[in-house]
Amino acid sequence: MKRFGRGIATIMFGFGYGEGFPDYSVASIEFAEDNKILVRTAAADVGQGVLTVVVQIAAEVLKVSPEVIRIIPGDTHLTKNAGSSSATRQTFFTGNAVKNAAQALLSNIYHYASIEFRSNYAELSVKGGYVFRVDQPNNKISFWELAQKVKEKGEILRAEASFFPRTNKPNPETGRGEKVYVAYTFVTQIAEVEVDTITGNVQVLKIYTAADIGKAINPQNVEGQIEGGAMQGIGMALMEEQVLKDGVTLNANLTDYLIPTAMDMPQFETCLIEKEDSDGPFGAKGIGEPGTIATAPAIANAIFDAIGIRFYDLPITPDKILKALKEQKDKKL
Repeated sequence: MKRFGRGIATIMFGFGYGEGFPDYSVASIEFAEDNKILVRTAAADVGQGVLTVVVQIAAEVLKVSPEVIRIIPGDTHLTKNAGSSSATRQTFFTGNAVKNAAQALLSNIYHYASIEFRSNYAELSVKGGYVFRVDQPNNKISFWELAQKVKEKGEILRAEASFFPRTNKPNPETGRGEKVYVAYTFVTQIAEVEVDTITGNVQVLKIYTAADIGKAINPQNVEGQIEGGAMQGIGMALMEEQVLKDGVTLNANLTDYLIPTAMDMPQFETCLIEKEDSDGPFGAKGIGEPGTIATAPAIANAIFDAIGIRFYDLPITPDKILKALKEQKDKKL
């Protein structure tokens, strides 16, 4: 017999290292001779799409096509520290560092262009890789031509910037602080499940997610992170369990340590709530780990809704469900 259940869970997640720990990112931007704009960042893209976000941010500030931007990533000889790809921090920290660097480069463009045009910077604008006089749009010069003229003067048209927000250590007695983390992401998830009372198997049918992410710089990336995070949450809730004996892992391979596959993927429905209330680039917040955290409790609540049994340890495996159902039945006899 299969029983349907629906559960909900809401979480808040403080991202970045937080708690007074030094946390920063550095980025630089310059012009290449092949009409490209080089962004140097050590931010590691491990599938979350941070380099795509970096390209979009730089392109937005400089008013150029994203195709013009080229990334020089993670080379210790060519880039400076961007911190780890952890703590849901890269969009917030490296995104801000790149935005700051792009804005600094833009100010340098205006400075040198105002000299070139014998004009005030307020009379200038940029678009499509050109800087021009607002009152004479055809009187323009490309960024790369300007960079060459600057180079001929013995100078370099480039910019570097960092982003280094401060957080405070929490009070050891209360656990509170004025600003323990840089910002908080809020996520609510609803899980719909089907519990087979004969086999104990749980099938997750659908995951609904509402996420306050500040600003979705790349909505497809954000939804992808939420869906990928939810799949990890399904594994946490239903199947991923390390079996230890005398300090030795007995299921140290993916034959015995089960993780979700495409066969376990539910339907997803995601609502992105864009309330620009953080100091992230264009108001963006992190969404990496928050997409995982609410899934397991939402599934546990859905199982309770389906069969009336509350589980307090994970994963909720078929054998645990069958044992609990038997105990429930025995109590009724």
